[in-house]
Amino acid sequence: MLLSLLLTLQAVAAEPAADDPVVARVQGFEIHASEFAAAAKKVKPADGKTLTADERHAVLDGLVDEKLIWLEARKNDTALANPAVQKALVKAYLSDVTAASVREPTEQELRAFYDANPNLYTTPAAVRGSRILVRVSAKVTAAQAKAKAETLLAAVKAAPKRTFAATAKKSSGDENRADGGDMGLVTKTDKKVDATVRKMLFTTKVGTVSKVFTTREGANIVWVSGKRAATQKTFEQAHADVLKRWKAAKLVEARAEKVAKLEKASKVKIEETALAAVPLPVAKGAAKAKAKAAPAKAAAPAAGAAAAAPADDADEPEEVEDDEDESDDDGGGDD
Repeated sequence: MLLSLLLTLQAVAAEPAADDPVVARVQGFEIHASEFAAAAKKVKPADGKTLTADERHAVLDGLVDEKLIWLEARKNDTALANPAVQKALVKAYLSDVTAASVREPTEQELRAFYDANPNLYTTPAAVRGSRILVRVSAKVTAAQAKAKAETLLAAVKAAPKRTFAATAKKSSGDENRADGGDMGLVTKTDKKVDATVRKMLFTTKVGTVSKVFTTREGANIVWVSGKRAATQKTFEQAHADVLKRWKAAKLVEARAEKVAKLEKASKVKIEETALAAVPLPVAKGAAKAKAKAAPAKAAAPAAGAAAAAPADDADEPEEVEDDEDESDDDGGGDD
C-alpha cells in the first residue's frame, strides 16, 4: 500500500546545480544549499528577521533526520529510492513503523491518562455577560468617562434585563455594541476578555449589574445574565477521546525513539562554512528595525505529553438560563 501510494507521485528530482554547495553529508549522501534554503523559508525566525546559527542548525537537523529515515526505509524496497518521493516516504514510513510499535492500551492505562489530564475533559465554569464601555480618548478624560458611566449605571441598575442592551447599543464604545454589549459565555481564563472585566463578571451576582470600574480602555459596567457550572465528562463518556489521545502520545514517543536510534547509529558531517554562507531572505523592514533580543526558546513538550486542551467554549450550551435571584459562588459585586 505504501509503495503504490508513493509511486503515484510524478515529481522528478532535479540534479543539483554546480554552484549549489553541500551543507551536510549523511551516510555518503549530500544535502545541498538549495534544499536547506527551501526548508528554512518555512521557518519563522525567533527575532522576526533572519535565522540565527542555532536556528539554521535546527532546520538542518530536520533535513538530516529526514535523510536518515529515507535511507533506512529504502533498505526495504529499492523501488522507493527515488529522491523525488523522499518527503512522502519519510512521513509514510515513519508512520508505518511507529504505528506498528504502539500496542493497544489496557483500561488501567487509559484510566491513568484520564486521571492525569482532567482539564481535557472538563467544561469550565462560565458566566453570560454584557458590557457597557465608556472609552477614554483625546476628547474624553478618565474622570469624564467615569462620570458618564455612573449616569448610565443609574439608568440600567433597576431593570438591567429590560434596559441594558438598549443602553449599550446607544452609548457603549465596546466592540459588542451592536449586540447590546453581549459578550457571550466568558470563562475565568478567557484571554479575549480583559482580566479586570473577567474578574468583575465572576464577582457580580446573576441578574445584577456591577459597580463602575476602570480598565485601560475606560469606564465599564457589566451585567451578568446567567452562569454555567463547571462539568466534567466521566471516564466512560470520554473513553473514545482518551484512547485517541493516548495512542497519539505513544506515537510521538515511538517516532522520537526511532529517530534517536538512527542518529546514534549514523555518521553525519556538517559543513559549517557552507551552512553559514547559504543566503536566506530577511524579513521586510528588518534592516531598518532596531535590534531586539530574541525571545527565549519555548521548551519542547515532553514526548508523550497530552495534547492541548480544547478551547474554553468547547461543548458550550447554546443558552444559559437567566436567574436573577441566584447568587454567584464567588460572591456578589458592589452595586
